[in-house]
Amino acid sequence: MANVLIVDDDEMDRLLERTIVENAGHTPFFANDGETALRVYAENEIDLVITDLRMPNVDGLHLIRDLLANDPSAAIIAVSGAGSEQLEEAEAYGAFAALLKPVEPEKLMALIQEAVKNLATGKDLWGQAV
Repeated sequence: MANVLIVDDDEMDRLLERTIVENAGHTPFFANDGETALRVYAENEIDLVITDLRMPNVDGLHLIRDLLANDPSAAIIAVSGAGSEQLEEAEAYGAFAALLKPVEPEKLMALIQEAVKNLATGKDLWGQAV
């Protein structure tokens, strides 16, 4: 199964996403801001990152940029309640997908499963061979 890093400054959102990740059979890791997430990502074998976009210190857009600069194959799903413009920006930065908060568990579960399936078959999140 996959190691999934959940990055969100809101504890309730982290708990919801944790439940979804664990119900899918994956192992969750946590960070409450982008700065901590970069450290956790570097110290662990993380397969997928689910990140909020609005956080203190290093926000989600900067996190996406920094993760992909250090690991171009990083798999990232962005979530935000800030609106569709910020979600579109996250995808332009390189996020595999972006979801509006409150996250619908079924949609997040489907994206996690798709990402993990592609990674397990040696493909990137867009289905291209790596």
